[in-house]
Amino acid sequence: METLRWPDMGSRHSSGGSVVVTADADNAVTIVTVRGIWGTALRSDAFIAVRKVLGEHPAALILDLCECNDRHAAGASTWLTVCRVAAAMMPPVRVAACLQPRSALNGRLVRMGGSYFLPLFSDLAGAAAAVRAGGPVTDRLRLSLPPHPDTPALARNLVTDACSAWGLPEVLYPARLVMSELAGNAVEHARTPIAVIVVRRGVGLHLMVCDGDPRLPRVIDQTKEPPGSLWDLRGQGLRIVRTAAAAWGALPTRDGKMVWATIHP
Repeated sequence: METLRWPDMGSRHSSGGSVVVTADADNAVTIVTVRGIWGTALRSDAFIAVRKVLGEHPAALILDLCECNDRHAAGASTWLTVCRVAAAMMPPVRVAACLQPRSALNGRLVRMGGSYFLPLFSDLAGAAAAVRAGGPVTDRLRLSLPPHPDTPALARNLVTDACSAWGLPEVLYPARLVMSELAGNAVEHARTPIAVIVVRRGVGLHLMVCDGDPRLPRVIDQTKEPPGSLWDLRGQGLRIVRTAAAAWGALPTRDGKMVWATIHP
């Protein structure tokens, strides 16, 4: 019997480099940091990370390439492809990049006209300010809650309020189920103050639960647990998330982690 846990996409390591993903839930901005020598392995890890990030559908994506050693600018086409995919999403995902101004990659992107589609900045602060200037996410409800047994119920009520305000009755039931599981896991395992966020995504919802525990949830091999153990009960709740959510995942944040799920009709 399978037990579902969130995939660890906080970081990936290749020979000669690494890809780290962090999230700013308050601004719905996700940062993909690529470090090391650009090559086949690093390109593959970067592609996997970006694909997962776009699956989360953030409001904005920052590509931090300041420590990416791409001497031949071979990654230019990869980053322009990311921009095209992000722009085609509904709603579009804003993308910006930070990299060394005199790097080969910066020069090639400018020559290819990529700077018109991918704003380039010399530091992370400039890129972050640019993507946030696109405006806040207006269809958003947020609630700060304590690690208390009543927290899952309050989180479910926030989903109800969102569906009522935005006229989304089709996702009310599955979104309440998923939010209850996410908030319950945070209460049980993180035991820190919790932020629950509900964001409108067209006719669906994007749910986020943030806590102060940096440990990302991991898959537990239920086949090694004795029959009738507590893991059987946990598995039931996680199967609800798998069934009801179109996608889910976990990302590190500055203060801990964010676990998210997207619900569609």
